[in-house]
Amino acid sequence: MVGGASSSQEDPGRSVLEGQLASAVTRAEDALAQLQERKLELRNTLARTTTLEAEMAELRLRPETVEVTQWREVAEEATRWRQEAEEVTRLRAEAGDLRTQLGEERHRCELLRSEMRGLERALALVGRSRSAASRSGIPSGFTGHYLTGSSGRRRNEEEAQRRERAPEGSETGPRAMAPPSPRPPEGTGESG
Repeated sequence: MVGGASSSQEDPGRSVLEGQLASAVTRAEDALAQLQERKLELRNTLARTTTLEAEMAELRLRPETVEVTQWREVAEEATRWRQEAEEVTRLRAEAGDLRTQLGEERHRCELLRSEMRGLERALALVGRSRSAASRSGIPSGFTGHYLTGSSGRRRNEEEAQRRERAPEGSETGPRAMAPPSPRPPEGTGESG
């Protein structure tokens, strides 16, 4: 990282999405646990109701008011259970959406990290080029120009040196080619 920045610094949007996802998952787990408890209660109540219905069928009696109240309670519980199941389904869908968003944010974060690594490499190259330029006596104001056209600049400097060595009265002078540089031009990606 540049400047010793901690790797724990994350994209704030990603942290918010992770928090939302964790909260949604916790709510979904809590709702699921409550649903399982209610499911057990409903099964017990259904078993009681089935037993009562069997007894009524044997005795051919009409249900008492208490039993009717119990049946209503069972029906209300079943309605609540359905509503909670719908809430769990909604929370699971929300958690899925948040996971998708988190995946997209992670992908965007990786792209930004990759771009940042490229910029860090470019800055390192600029730093090395500036250092090389200062050692070669090129004023710092010309370093950027030197970097963008170092090959062309080198050719121009060689051409100027040839003209200086040309015999007086001759405008062109001998056109001997300079030997190739043992170093590759900077910025080509080759290490030297």
